[in-house]
Amino acid sequence: MSADASSVSVPNLGITKSSDNPAVSFIGGLLIEIFVACILYGITTLQSFMYYQKYPNDALSLKLLVGAVWALETVHTAFCMQFLYAYLVEGFADFAYFLQINWGIGITVITSAGIALCVQGYYVWRVWCVSSKSFLWTIVIGIFALARVAFGIGSTILSYTYPQWLVFRNTTSSLVTISGGLGSAALVDMLVALTLSYYLNKGRSSWHKESNSKINMILLYAVNTGAITGTASLLCVILFATQKQSLVFLGLVEIQAKLYANSFLGSLNARSHIRNKNNPAAQYPSFEFSSSGNGFRAVVPPQVPVPKVEVYQQTIVHDDRGLSNESEFDMRNLKGGELV
Repeated sequence: MSADASSVSVPNLGITKSSDNPAVSFIGGLLIEIFVACILYGITTLQSFMYYQKYPNDALSLKLLVGAVWALETVHTAFCMQFLYAYLVEGFADFAYFLQINWGIGITVITSAGIALCVQGYYVWRVWCVSSKSFLWTIVIGIFALARVAFGIGSTILSYTYPQWLVFRNTTSSLVTISGGLGSAALVDMLVALTLSYYLNKGRSSWHKESNSKINMILLYAVNTGAITGTASLLCVILFATQKQSLVFLGLVEIQAKLYANSFLGSLNARSHIRNKNNPAAQYPSFEFSSSGNGFRAVVPPQVPVPKVEVYQQTIVHDDRGLSNESEFDMRNLKGGELV
């Protein structure tokens, strides 16, 4: 067999290993950020599972809200993978295709707005409860939360109206909708953190150190959560306005949706930890896997008797099921009540 007959001809795909490959700068950062977003989606799924295991007695509306957030996160993640597949596989070596706005991106933007509405709507409801039903704070924060959704819808419409990145990013209306939407989201996060901090500090008790410790943990969580999501919003706007030759801003927008979902689920799942922080006898449920075909089941530890106390003081309880005022003349609440 001759050398010519045994040689294998490799088709020329038009790809060269060049240091100025446009895919590296334009979509490389987006690829890494979508990987991070998928990891955060896994954490969201785990937190959703933990929530339904730990809090079976929560209100049905709250359970449905958690289910809605997880469903929106699933759709959001699926379309993140879809447009990334379109750019890197279907449009392989077609650098001109990078300049097109894939149709799946608009769906991720609108689902991100839906996730933000669910999460921030829950935070607005918390403000309503903690502020003793203050219409002023609730309406102000609610307006900015709805503005976030309106700007998100506007950005989605513009992405289909101007289906090319160069045109879209140099349009004033797109800059207004994106900066307005992300700015509204950051403002809601800041107002929620400030409002919760004010009213929780206002309700401190000088004689109950355990309650103050729990309030400190809630304040720390609220401030840190608002700082993380607010910083992400600010970075998105800066990258959109400055990094014209890159889609790195888009990946950060997708990550921000995951941060909202995880902060929401984290605040729900942290309730038992905060409640039992200063109770050394508190135990957490464990899980058991059986090889006998029974599968998975939750194991509830034996209940430890809770010490009974007598409380001769009117108390106001804020929880995730609403605001309840306990009358100081109700003897069932005054004698033999349990400290939670």
